[in-house]
This record gives sequence, structure tokens and C-alpha cells, in this order.
Amino acid sequence: MTTSPQVMRSAVERAVVGRERELTLVLAAVAAGRDVLLEGPPGTSKSTMLRAITEHWGVPFMLVEGNAELTPARLVGHHNPARVLAEDYSAENFVPGPLVDAMQSGGFLYIEELNRAPEDTLNVLLGALAERAVTVPRVGTLRAESTFRVLASMNPFDNV
Repeated sequence: MTTSPQVMRSAVERAVVGRERELTLVLAAVAAGRDVLLEGPPGTSKSTMLRAITEHWGVPFMLVEGNAELTPARLVGHHNPARVLAEDYSAENFVPGPLVDAMQSGGFLYIEELNRAPEDTLNVLLGALAERAVTVPRVGTLRAESTFRVLASMNPFDNV
């Protein structure tokens, strides 16, 4: 993430048209090491903007759909049941979820429709945001790379 915000803005503006103010704010937040919540109706280029930023910044982009099925285990990861039966619990049979993948790769985790995620999943996410780390039973504490960010969106008209 050595690209200056001005150079990044010029590159992303080629992919995103008409969102100058939002682009400026998101780039400033990401450059400052902050996480971002975008609120807007469907079709207002929230995902397109974030994909363009990560593409030009050169960091991995992980997309997760926020819904009732987004459990903490799906977000963080789980132990492979077959390997647990054969080998017992170990760090080697842990299958990372998108949160751990993004933290370890220094990528951006984009959670679409964050307001639809269950409360227990949001609590796990808040812990990871506050500490920049997540503790996985029988694995240990996994720390985030410095480029890790959580970017989320929500639809203001959603009655969830």
C-alpha cells in the first residue's frame, strides 16, 4: 500500500464514475488504517468501488454476504471434522474462514448487507476489529497484517 491517495484516486476513478466524494472518504479512511461502513441503496457502486480500490492497491478482496447463515464458524473458520476424528484437534486441520483469510493475507474483507448478519457473528467481528486479532480454540491467537481492513455495506431501506 505504497500508492499515494492521489494516484490511487485517479486509477479508481476510471472504474467508478460519479462517486468522487465517497471515493475520497473511503480512500482517506483506508489509508489511515480505518475500517469502513458504506450505506446506500442497491446499485450505487459500493462493491465496484471497493473492488477497484483493492485491485489497484494490490491486496486480496474477500466478499461475504451478510445473512442469517453467516455464523461465527463460517466467518472465522472451523476444524475439519474428518481430520479431527483421525488426528484430533490441531492447527493443521483448521480451515480458515474469510475473516482469518483476510487477516492473514492483509486483505480487505467486504461484508455486504452487514445489518443482516446475526448478533453473535457481529460480536466476533467486533472483537476482531477492536483487537486486530482473533483467538481460535486449539489454534491460538491469529493477528492481522497491517493492511487488513473490514469494509461493510448496508441498505438503508432494509427492514431487517
